[in-house]
Amino acid sequence: MNKSVRKAVSSVPLKLSWRIGVPIYEKESIFKELIAFLSKYRKIVDEVAYFETITHHLYIPLDQVRKRADLLRKCVSAMKASGVPSVGINVLTTLGHLNEAWDFVTPLPFQPTVGHNGVLSKGCACPNTPELREYVRQKYTLFAKAAPDFIWIDDDFRMGNHGAGVSCGCFCPTCLEMFSDFSGRKFSTREELIAALNKPKGNKLRQDWIENNVRTLESLGSDIASAIHAVDPGIKTGLMSCGTSYCYDSAEFAKFCAALKAEKYRPGGGFYSDNQPAVMITKALDTARQCDEFPPEIKECQYELENFPYQTLNKSRATLINECTLALAYGLDGIAFNCLNSTGDSNLRIREPLMREVRKARPFWEDIAAQADGLKGHGLWLAWSRSMLGKADLREGESWLDSNWGWKIGEVTDALGRIGLPMSAHRQGAAVTVLAGRTADTYSDEELRKMLSGAVLMDGSTLEVLERRGLGELTGVRISKRWDNGVKERLTDDKFNSQWAGCVRDARIEFWGNAIGLGDMLEPLSPKVRVLSTLESYFDQQFGPCMTAFENSLGGRIIVSGYAPWLFLGSEAKREQLQNVLDWATHDRLAVRIEETVPLIPAVRLSPGKDRGTIVLLNAGFDIIEEATLHFRGPDIPVKLVSPDSKKRQLKTVREKNGWTVKLKDFAPWTVKALLLG
Repeated sequence: MNKSVRKAVSSVPLKLSWRIGVPIYEKESIFKELIAFLSKYRKIVDEVAYFETITHHLYIPLDQVRKRADLLRKCVSAMKASGVPSVGINVLTTLGHLNEAWDFVTPLPFQPTVGHNGVLSKGCACPNTPELREYVRQKYTLFAKAAPDFIWIDDDFRMGNHGAGVSCGCFCPTCLEMFSDFSGRKFSTREELIAALNKPKGNKLRQDWIENNVRTLESLGSDIASAIHAVDPGIKTGLMSCGTSYCYDSAEFAKFCAALKAEKYRPGGGFYSDNQPAVMITKALDTARQCDEFPPEIKECQYELENFPYQTLNKSRATLINECTLALAYGLDGIAFNCLNSTGDSNLRIREPLMREVRKARPFWEDIAAQADGLKGHGLWLAWSRSMLGKADLREGESWLDSNWGWKIGEVTDALGRIGLPMSAHRQGAAVTVLAGRTADTYSDEELRKMLSGAVLMDGSTLEVLERRGLGELTGVRISKRWDNGVKERLTDDKFNSQWAGCVRDARIEFWGNAIGLGDMLEPLSPKVRVLSTLESYFDQQFGPCMTAFENSLGGRIIVSGYAPWLFLGSEAKREQLQNVLDWATHDRLAVRIEETVPLIPAVRLSPGKDRGTIVLLNAGFDIIEEATLHFRGPDIPVKLVSPDSKKRQLKTVREKNGWTVKLKDFAPWTVKALLLG
């Protein structure tokens, strides 16, 4: 853990930034309309960032880049003259994002990225050739001469996902030679290296490969920073990352920012439309997770409001307000809006309703940011580490870079968050550790023992890893048999199941693809193990335990869920079972519990003494929540309710044994409210 952990929200004021596409600044007439449009909404325009290109293909000849930089110099100057305090350039392509428009653009004049499977990218370059480095230096030099206040480096600053078939790069001759020097082992061909990386006991070599990727990006970042600051040391730099679910470059975002001398950071992730609105929860948590360990040098963490490809009906204004609110609730401190029209038509006026909604929401967002300033998230922390891929324990027959590791980040967040359990992006201060899939593979025995000395919720796949590592005893159970079809779960008469004893949950595990790990039967290793659920067949054959609770010798309280642990948890019975057992596991330290079975999602940030914080609530359903009872375990403190549509008002709380409750009424579908504590 980085000891100079960045505060969850910076002390700088909330910043609202607007990203501007090429088609609405390259024509003078439309650019004038843009200036007038943003001037009309100056109260929500703290910053403007111009994209330098319209394509995700890397290579644009330098004579064309020079012309674009000259135009941007004029646009930066004009926007600042209009009153926008911070104006910069978002460099969309540094290495290239993917294969795009390859029939129409100039082909790469230098080594393309080579995938682990030998496929060559059409639009993305190897980051290690002298030719590419010189091009990048000249490109950033030209944009620095446009006199921006800042330059963003977009999320193609990565080693993986560079075009169809090029999920992992780069395996070109230059990279093979560099890695041979770094690792001390000679690899003459891509095939030879891949064979070595796929050996089950090859952890050290795999970690070296990941570290080599990290060093490549650090070196590239240093080149970029040097080119920019040779022109003007005062130009700020910022980095956008690409999410935590795949760690091919070890997700060393803090190191990359240090190399770039970055003061701004924009964590990435995709959420583009209303088709699956709950994905906003997963993205908001993941972006906050990416910000968790940043040093104080990072002054801003902006959430990317991504409406690409900018079609009005894809995402509602209500969704936009909700997702931005969640991002601020979980730990970011600004919004980068990528949602204005990019077609080049003179129709910015169709964005007027959106701008009015943002203007209305700003005071609400400022209340949340101010009240949660410096506070960490509280709740269930999904274990994740930057080094997961490099430390993955490869098993016989698995191909390292072809395996679907399935760290289950989105799956677990959705399953637990959607039933109203508070999820936290921050390990520090979390009440519960959630271990899912094979994530435990990537932690040392010492780290796992420390986790297992507290409250832990885990699945059967994690238990399998712990058994292999000799730590299974600390869970109180072992896997006795794995079923992958035809089984259901029945709740026992344990008191954690309350009035739901005997209820059945049937997730139909074979419907959803590979069901290995979804029907694990457990064998208790101690008489102290409490059996909360058992497995049985569709024809009432009784098998054995599938969910257990156990207090181990370290004082840790461990919950093992062997049946569909992250799938279909939304029944009244399962939800209350999980709430009750988590209260036990945390010694009633889980601060927020929502009594009714309603789709009310809490995002909680608290001071260590629970005397200051925020609880942001999203109704993630299509029904009005007529009444919801929120229990808070903590001191008796003032509580105010605020929403985008209303001013703050004091709430009356009712004292309980170890906290208080409030009643929330008439909570409209897909809307947000916030409780300001203290």
